[in-house]
Amino acid sequence: MPKSRQAPGFALALLLGGSLFLPSAAWACLNAVELSRKEAVKLINDAETALAAGEAAKALALLNRKLDSEEGYEVSSPQLDKRIQRVWAVARLRAGDSADVDAAVNVLREQSRENKKDPWLQVRLAEALSRTKKGQTEARKILEDLAGRDLIVDPEGFATLARLRKVAKDEAGAAQALQRCQAMAKKPEVCSDTALPEPKKVSRQAPSGSRSGLRDADSLL
Repeated sequence: MPKSRQAPGFALALLLGGSLFLPSAAWACLNAVELSRKEAVKLINDAETALAAGEAAKALALLNRKLDSEEGYEVSSPQLDKRIQRVWAVARLRAGDSADVDAAVNVLREQSRENKKDPWLQVRLAEALSRTKKGQTEARKILEDLAGRDLIVDPEGFATLARLRKVAKDEAGAAQALQRCQAMAKKPEVCSDTALPEPKKVSRQAPSGSRSGLRDADSLL
C-alpha cells in the first residue's frame, strides 16, 4: 500500500455519519510501521552488513525489531519492499525458527518465480529448503543444476551443496563442493559440510510483512 494512500474504510466511516467504523484489516493498516525510503535503505544495508559478517542472528534482530508485527509495515517503493523481504528471508533461514524458515521458503520461492534467471535467488531458495527435512531433495536438485552450469554464485551456496551431497553419501562430491567454497570464501568457517542444527520447531506462523490481506479488505469497500 503506497504510503500516500488513505487507509481503507475512511469513505465508509463518513457514510455512516462520521462514526469511525473500520474493518480489522483497516485498523492494521493504520497501525502498520511506516518506513521512509531512507529508513528502509538503512535497514537493508545494516542487515546485509551483518549477514556478510556471518552475524545472521544480529541481522534478524535488526529486522524483527522494525518489521515483526501483526500489522506489517509500509514502504512506498515496491522494489524496496522486495529487497526488505529478500534480506529478511536470508536472516530468517540462517538464524530463525521453523516458522521463520517456512516464511523464507515462501518468499524466496515467489521471488524466484518472478526472476527465473536470477541464480542468487535460486541458491537462496535451495539454502532455505535445505533447512527443512521435506525440502532437501528439491534443494539438491536446484543446486546440482546450477553447479552443472557454473551458476552457484557464493560460498554459502557451495557449502549448502556440500552438506546435501554428504547427506546423500556422495563424499567425493561434497569434497569438491567444499573446494569451490574455499576458493570463494573470505571466512573459512563458512565452508563446512557438517550438518547445521535444526531450526527450533514452533507452531506459530511467522509474520511476513505482506499486506495482501489489507489489499483484499480494500477491494471489499
